Amino acid sequence: MAKLGNAAAAIKPKGNVKVKVIGGLIVAVIALIILFNLFNFANTDANRIGLHYGGGVIEDKKFKSIVPPGSTNKLIGPGDTLYTYPIDQRSYIIGGDGADTDAADEVTVVSKDNVRLGVRVQVYFTLNRDKDVIKSFHERIGLKTEAYEESGWNDMLQSYFRPQIDRALSAVATNYNWAELYNNEAKKSAFQSSAAKEFTRLLPAAVGGDYFCGPGYNGSNDCGELSFTIQKPMPLDKGIIDGLEAKQRAELAKATQEQKNQQVNVELQSVKQQVAMLGANGYLLKTAIESGKIQFMVIPQNGNVSIPVPTTTPSTPSDQPTQPAR
Repeated sequence: MAKLGNAAAAIKPKGNVKVKVIGGLIVAVIALIILFNLFNFANTDANRIGLHYGGGVIEDKKFKSIVPPGSTNKLIGPGDTLYTYPIDQRSYIIGGDGADTDAADEVTVVSKDNVRLGVRVQVYFTLNRDKDVIKSFHERIGLKTEAYEESGWNDMLQSYFRPQIDRALSAVATNYNWAELYNNEAKKSAFQSSAAKEFTRLLPAAVGGDYFCGPGYNGSNDCGELSFTIQKPMPLDKGIIDGLEAKQRAELAKATQEQKNQQVNVELQSVKQQVAMLGANGYLLKTAIESGKIQFMVIPQNGNVSIPVPTTTPSTPSDQPTQPAR
């Protein structure tokens, strides 16, 4: 019995060691979990800027700092949140290939002469990354639309860009007749410039600030104006285009006929002048000579000239002698 007791006593410490090892591992895992919650790390892509907001249990959820593009493992507080926004060139395109809307989508406007036109639009811009400006954008627009996510960014453009584009084009289109916008490049250019100016005025008022800059903005230069371009406005009623093309063909045919008539008048005046100078018979003779209907030769004085006599096709059989020409 003494031997069995000694054996049990020898085994017992080994079990305690195993339990302690397992317990230590559990404690270590828990410590790591706590550590990772205490030490939160932020990362940003090269084309995105971060806004660091507090979110711990003992502090307010307020703005703390800007996290520059391309940051790696930047330590932020436990429970803090990082919101990132694009800083590269962005676009909002209505209609056509690569559009942010349906490919068939268009802005509908009414011209001065009450023709409904479809217009496709391209806007190119960058986000203003000034600290106070981008903070205001995030708190006024970004949080509401979740613009820090790709889908939310697209929703933001649709909610804020599209209505102002519609308003700008509609306000300016009433100054032009539809044909001017369709086939007059100077008028189309003026329409585009006026629409861009109106859109630039409307957008900051709608979003509450100068949150968007031109495509050439890099964070250290002037903000610049957004790039605003339109394609040729097209009548929604395709029959109007057919009618315009028919009218243009008729005008071209008329112009061609008028040119021919003018040429005939010039030729007639020339004939009248020649008849007045040569007389009617003289003009007819001149015309016949010029057309080759009358041939003439200059015979030198006291010279011998042989004039070939044209032969005629014989009417008699070929075996009969040919009579000399008289």
